[in-house]
Amino acid sequence: MPVNKSALITRPHHEVVTNYLCAWSEDVLNMNNKRAGAVYDLKGDKATKKNFESYCKKHNPAFIFLNGHGNEDVIAGHDDEVLVDSQGRFEGSIIYARSCDAGRKLGDVLLKNGVTTFIGYSRKFIFSYDPSKVYHPRNDKLAGLFLEPSNLVATTILKGHTAAEADSRSKDAMYKNFRKMLSSAASYEERYAARWLWGNISSQVLLGKAEQKV
Repeated sequence: MPVNKSALITRPHHEVVTNYLCAWSEDVLNMNNKRAGAVYDLKGDKATKKNFESYCKKHNPAFIFLNGHGNEDVIAGHDDEVLVDSQGRFEGSIIYARSCDAGRKLGDVLLKNGVTTFIGYSRKFIFSYDPSKVYHPRNDKLAGLFLEPSNLVATTILKGHTAAEADSRSKDAMYKNFRKMLSSAASYEERYAARWLWGNISSQVLLGKAEQKV
């Protein structure tokens, strides 16, 4: 079981979706620099299975934040190389997977393998984006309506709050944005994309120990 407060973040960026996840995860890294626990950042082509397993074995991180493509059986890293599957063992860790479908089946498997808490999505994790901003994802306000609230899962946990608080704060922020996207002041693109944000709200799941902290 982890005795330190270290965190491990995977941030592949090999196409549009992972580029966005990578860029918006900077907020989590910048916040984490202010805390005592070390943060290990597997960015871009560093997010390989070999590196991931090495860092987990050496540092035994209390919190693992996974960004990347996935399904109900696996979570991937750089160039969609599988990082986590049913054989994954992360004893005592909290995992947040910003990845499609991992909360449907894989989360429960990881709990049986020793993970204390898993937060993820039981369906697709979807965000909309402005095609004119793909080379500057941090300037994409449409994507921010999705990615800022999801970041709250990680930042809340790293501030020492419980997994339940992290899940709740993220969902509250998503719902606030959802209402904004349906308002008369919203753009056509925001109103159209609101359905996908609602899907993220309804499919975000917390499995395992809700009161677990880093």
